[in-house]
Amino acid sequence: MPRRFIQLSGCIGVLLLYLLFFLQHASAQVRVSGMVAEADNRTGVPGVTIVNKSTRSGVVSNESGRFAIDAMPGDTLEFSMLGYYKKDLAVPTTSMFINVYLTRQVIGLTQVNVVGKDYKQDSLATRQEYGRYFNYHKPGAMDVLKTLPSNPITALTYLVPSKTRKRKEHFQEQLVYWEKEKYIDNRYNPELVERMTKLSGDELDTFMLRYRPGYQFLQDATDYDLMLFIKESFKHYQQERAIAPPARKPDE
Repeated sequence: MPRRFIQLSGCIGVLLLYLLFFLQHASAQVRVSGMVAEADNRTGVPGVTIVNKSTRSGVVSNESGRFAIDAMPGDTLEFSMLGYYKKDLAVPTTSMFINVYLTRQVIGLTQVNVVGKDYKQDSLATRQEYGRYFNYHKPGAMDVLKTLPSNPITALTYLVPSKTRKRKEHFQEQLVYWEKEKYIDNRYNPELVERMTKLSGDELDTFMLRYRPGYQFLQDATDYDLMLFIKESFKHYQQERAIAPPARKPDE
């Protein structure tokens, strides 16, 4: 029997064993989903990092605080976010929906004030803690060609869709997305917009949401550019309000 055929048969056999192990592992997993909320007011907390301590894979809660993650029974999920105390949750034997409540960290013993966050320090701390996900490189065709001669098994895993790899890629995308959102919130903040527009309350929230600038714009914009953007956006906002039809009364 030709040596090349034997080697190919061996690789196929190893690949089948890998797939069998993967399917058995996946079938034993359970899904834990729910919402992360503040312990005080029960409102959802976006951008919370949920990490499986056993596999080091994880997800980030969405804008309403909801999350979903697959794990093995007995694994431990860690919920963490800067400004809150960490919380651990043991994965049950069956899929479940649960609300996880995080408690804010209060800085200072004699005062009730919470020290404001510094975006650069927060971002640096997050990247240090989750650097392996920020720096994750998705394997491509060149990775397969480079790895195949020396390690064909690893090269084959690059070609097989893997839940672990997909989770890493998704986790990386979420971390980058929320880092950009926090950067926008840091520069385009309510204090600045309120000072320039004199808006407040729900009207301020509506304006800021409607005219929220993009991440790339803020990366290139100076403080003057941002203030000019807010000023011009406020002009458009006032024009829209002026031409909008008046609200009708219920009895009309």
